[in-house]
Amino acid sequence: MDKQYLLSVCGKQYVNGSADQVDLQTNAAYVLKGSTRYITYKEYDPQNPDIHYRTTVKIDENDVVTVIKGGEISHNLILEKGQRHRCEYRTPYGNMSLGIYTEAVNVRLDDHGGEVSVRYSIDIENELASTNELTLIIKEANSDVNSTNHRTEAE
Repeated sequence: MDKQYLLSVCGKQYVNGSADQVDLQTNAAYVLKGSTRYITYKEYDPQNPDIHYRTTVKIDENDVVTVIKGGEISHNLILEKGQRHRCEYRTPYGNMSLGIYTEAVNVRLDDHGGEVSVRYSIDIENELASTNELTLIIKEANSDVNSTNHRTEAE
């Protein structure tokens, strides 16, 4: 039986002195393949709940975080501390090429879950568009039940 996981996502964006925050809590898959961890979940379009996007967050052994979003709006964001990467952001209205500079990456994950936080900036044609913070917290959905069961079995 596969373990069930709960994912909390907090995204903050700062543009020209104003801030915006998006919070999401959802079920997720969390797997380890080789030395890379994957968190996969669905995001639903707030204006049309029948439309969803699949998002996969890949965390490699060097703490490079790649956010892969598929669907009508898609991108592959590579977040690597101290590095700037290009990202193609695809929408139904056209594509944009973005520069992504990652200031900080903090990964604290184990086989039961944990936290990933990233601070990065986005530029369009070398002009700062926004600074961003992304925090993911993943935990076993039934971790309280499991710990209770383990105590009972050990007694």
